[in-house]
Amino acid sequence: MKVIKTTLAALLAASLMGCAAAPTQEMVKDVTVTAAACCSTYSEFSWIPMQGDSVDFAIDEYSQIGNFAEGKSYFTGFVLPKNVERMRVDLKSWMRSTGVLAPKVLLLNPQFQPVKTIELDDFDVRLSDMFSLSNYHKRFEMDQETTPYMVVYSPLEYREGSIQIPHPERVRAEDLGLARPIVTDPVIQHQKFGSLEIDLKPINLRSYRANEVTAATAVVATTPVAAVSTATPAVKTSNITMLPETEAFYNGQIKAAVEKNEMHKALQLVEEAKRAGSSSAETTFVELIKK
Repeated sequence: MKVIKTTLAALLAASLMGCAAAPTQEMVKDVTVTAAACCSTYSEFSWIPMQGDSVDFAIDEYSQIGNFAEGKSYFTGFVLPKNVERMRVDLKSWMRSTGVLAPKVLLLNPQFQPVKTIELDDFDVRLSDMFSLSNYHKRFEMDQETTPYMVVYSPLEYREGSIQIPHPERVRAEDLGLARPIVTDPVIQHQKFGSLEIDLKPINLRSYRANEVTAATAVVATTPVAAVSTATPAVKTSNITMLPETEAFYNGQIKAAVEKNEMHKALQLVEEAKRAGSSSAETTFVELIKK
């Protein structure tokens, strides 16, 4: 019996040593940006108007690529609408099991010069609840005179990192005063792509004088209108061609809606994009639901 116990102990020790010596396989993530940049200066970026209460958007393979101080990165650019003087912005980057985009924000002046930078360390980490995922969150303000433009991107240094957040069961147990469960806190990898959202709250709106509105109306009224022949019915044709940047924005919005399982919203975006001249929105939607 003693010989058997000794043999089993030796086998167990050997197996443990073998496990310790075996190399662990780590998931390799791709954070490089190999495609060509769209622009060399901020003034060449395409901008999305910050309209509505919130905007869900994705930074993905359809997004623009810019040359920043840290190197090339995918990005999205936003601009204040002309009727808003000051805007409060809540930016959220959602943490999913597949990863999260660690955001950096540049605020530009009307001459497209960076005047304020919001680093990742400036963001709060909000843990998940019944209504939302865990996310990086930052609240800030923009105004027409000093910071009408915003650029959201993730530099290489951020993309190579990760964040460990408390396991939801541990948070729940601590809130209820229960014994701490034996769980492992998840590690969320930073990625070059991600789903984000901005909540918008206008603080000051731009007012117009009555004579400005009257003058604008007068200009429209005096515009020559071509006569339409009553002999032959006019056939309305559409030669609208959507800009590549607008096409990319719609595709990103459709992808974000599908990822949230908001199919009705995704279909509405597809129809809206098609009416505006998109040639890829429907294909993008079909490819996404096939996955």
